[in-house]
Amino acid sequence: METRRHQKVNRIAALILIVCLLFLPGCWGKREVEELAPLIGVGFDLGKKPGTFLITMQLAKPKQGGGESAAKIEDRTFSVEVASAREATEMVYKISSRIPFMGSLKVIVIGEGAAKAGFTDIIDFAQRFSEFRRTMYLVLTKGKAQTLLNIKLRDGELPAMSIKNHMEQGNNLSTFPTVRLGHYLTIIGSQSTAPILPVVETIKSGEDGIEYNNAKEGKELHIQGSGVLRGDHLVDYLTDKETKGYMWLENNVQNCLINTMDDKDKVSFGGQVLKSKTRYKLFDNNGVIGLQYQIQASISVDEVMGVKQQLSEPEWVDLMNQAETSYAKVIQEECEMSIKKERDLSLDFLGIGRLIDERDPSYWKTIKDQWEEKIADFPLNLNVQVSVHHSGMSSSSSTTND
Repeated sequence: METRRHQKVNRIAALILIVCLLFLPGCWGKREVEELAPLIGVGFDLGKKPGTFLITMQLAKPKQGGGESAAKIEDRTFSVEVASAREATEMVYKISSRIPFMGSLKVIVIGEGAAKAGFTDIIDFAQRFSEFRRTMYLVLTKGKAQTLLNIKLRDGELPAMSIKNHMEQGNNLSTFPTVRLGHYLTIIGSQSTAPILPVVETIKSGEDGIEYNNAKEGKELHIQGSGVLRGDHLVDYLTDKETKGYMWLENNVQNCLINTMDDKDKVSFGGQVLKSKTRYKLFDNNGVIGLQYQIQASISVDEVMGVKQQLSEPEWVDLMNQAETSYAKVIQEECEMSIKKERDLSLDFLGIGRLIDERDPSYWKTIKDQWEEKIADFPLNLNVQVSVHHSGMSSSSSTTND
């Protein structure tokens, strides 16, 4: 009797399991990898017809065959003039015979024309479609995005992958901002802060003091400076030094190289920032509210040039003290250049309004509606302190007495 009861219970349990399995989600809408074309980079330019964009899609196709070539990818880049990003996907699919897979997108390149005209409409697809990730990088180019994504690089890498690798390694030098889609959307949502994007260009041999072997076919990418936007409209560019000042003020310097001279312009110091910290605090000067930046940096002196004689230990210590003062002056000048640019543009790309709101929300409410007018003369103070952590593998000069 007991055995029959257990058998009945087991049958009911098995029936329930079978019914549950029928309602479990399966791979009904699966797509085979062989049917997909991984999308690596997208470029946005203005189209020739009013209301259209020239969208460039850089797809990756694994090379056929074994050996080393199996890990490499072929370039399949298409440009189409369309009124929407979805339309571009359809047209590229008809050409490539593979479905573009959006989840692999690494970089969005905004051409100068599209950046000046505004690109909110065309980037809406990137934030709305579920396959896209907000970790993709946004960059500007002073020419056309189509041209940048179609260049042939000397190392054979796809331009979109090269830009992605540059962005991922950006902290090693901290000379340009790395901006992801999610961060950009957060900034424009804050309204008070102006977005800033890094600028990517190609560089010819001999430009900016850089030379390379022209015999090898291809070009090189160069990331320097940045663009300031009002919402989704490009307003102006920051120089390399103005961008470095922005990095200091935004507390985005992790590692960077820095060069300077002593107070007599005879000895030069080459060094590397080991760590830095930028703090902010509001001050009240007789009822006038202002913001003070406090920058602290620890630097390793890796190179000393111009010392003509052997220095004693006290003389070497004095020289390192001069290095600290000179390094602080370089950082101060770069920050002041960035602040001057902010005042000239009346655009808060430094996020000063955001900092005021964090520290004194009630005061921010009284000035936020006139913030762009107040930027030009809002009180700002800089306090830069540099300490030389060590002076390399030598405690003195390598030169000897005559």
